[in-house]
Amino acid sequence: MTKIPLGKVAFTDAGSYNAGKTYKRFDFVDTEDSSYLSLQDNNKGHAITETAWWKCLARGTKATEAAKKANDAAALANEKAMAADTAAGRVNAAITQANTAATNAQQQASAAGEAAAEATESVAEMNAALARLKELEQTITAKDRKQPTGMELEFPKKITKGNKDILRVIATLSPAGTGNNVLFLGDDKAVSVAPDGFLTVNSVGISKIHVIPTENTSIYRTIDIEVVPQSVRLCTKSTLRLTANGKFRFNYNNFSTNKTFKLWHYQQMKKTK
Repeated sequence: MTKIPLGKVAFTDAGSYNAGKTYKRFDFVDTEDSSYLSLQDNNKGHAITETAWWKCLARGTKATEAAKKANDAAALANEKAMAADTAAGRVNAAITQANTAATNAQQQASAAGEAAAEATESVAEMNAALARLKELEQTITAKDRKQPTGMELEFPKKITKGNKDILRVIATLSPAGTGNNVLFLGDDKAVSVAPDGFLTVNSVGISKIHVIPTENTSIYRTIDIEVVPQSVRLCTKSTLRLTANGKFRFNYNNFSTNKTFKLWHYQQMKKTK
């Protein structure tokens, strides 16, 4: 049988590409993402991009880029998933905190409602007690207070104009134990009367003053007080009384015959000295 040498007819796996290695025809090598077939013997130092020496059998560049993009997307997705987990954790923590705050608020609202109910009850009890006290006061007042049936007045019937003494209308109600509430109403002509009965001289003339007990107005009285001009003091009917400096002496008299009023007036004059 005659043998005819055909040479190398099958591809030989030469492993990963190495620029310092010599490759034979039909040796194929692998790069990072592709496979290349040596087209000639003594193939050394030729880059796989030289098409006279190398034939690309399988190009995986796009697949590598796609895989890289897929890996990048997966990494980004993982990062976002971690961020989402963190956010979810924060949300859960916020929800827990909000639930705690809501529980506390409900407890405080319940306590406030109880306090308000107690306060309302206390106010109601206080109002009831006040109403009872008022009713009791009215009962006691109606039972024990005596109505005045008489009134005595002490006042100066005549006042010399220019008199600087303290002057007053004094009202005493009877029987004993009645109130001393008296209302003074004057015409403010010759004299003016204050709510407490004190008098102020205005001018020469006569004033009418109504003295009204507030608890029994039927026993009111109306009095007249006359203001007279100043008069010169006399030693005799025809002789004037002068001061040491030779000046006139004037009369400043309060014409009242009531002994109680004279005593009160004397005491008031002592207080002012």
